[in-house]
Amino acid sequence: MSRVALFAVIAGMATTFTFSAQAANPKPEDDLASLQGNWKPLQCEFQGVPQMPADVMKQVTSVFDKNEYHLYFVDRSVMPPKVLRLALANISLDAAASPKTITFEFAQGPLKGKKLHGIYEIAGNQLKMCYGPEEKPKPTEFKAAATSGCFLETWARQVK
Repeated sequence: MSRVALFAVIAGMATTFTFSAQAANPKPEDDLASLQGNWKPLQCEFQGVPQMPADVMKQVTSVFDKNEYHLYFVDRSVMPPKVLRLALANISLDAAASPKTITFEFAQGPLKGKKLHGIYEIAGNQLKMCYGPEEKPKPTEFKAAATSGCFLETWARQVK
């Protein structure tokens, strides 16, 4: 997989998060606190088509740091391994929406200013997201059908 293709996949992944934490009055800051830390991909599809083989997913990590989303790839083809930041985005959550929504706004690089929007769910140590470009309708369910322009991703929290 070329670095350009990988960047496109990862940039797409950077904007797809689905979380579900049931509360009487859900607060975005509660879900934001639940997102903090490192996550590894378990599944990444674009329009229903898998985007990364398992060996590549092992090299990808997303990090939530306050309201920032960082996406990293570790290039192990060189020694020492090189860590590449593929995306930096600011995130905003709406935990009161049903389903809960997330918006990513890229803060640097070729996608600076571009937004992705979608839905998320947090269940235990897993994060599920379905998202796509702002110019397409926001997903309302966790599906990435052909021609939808959507990514469907599942992430696992990395426990220390």
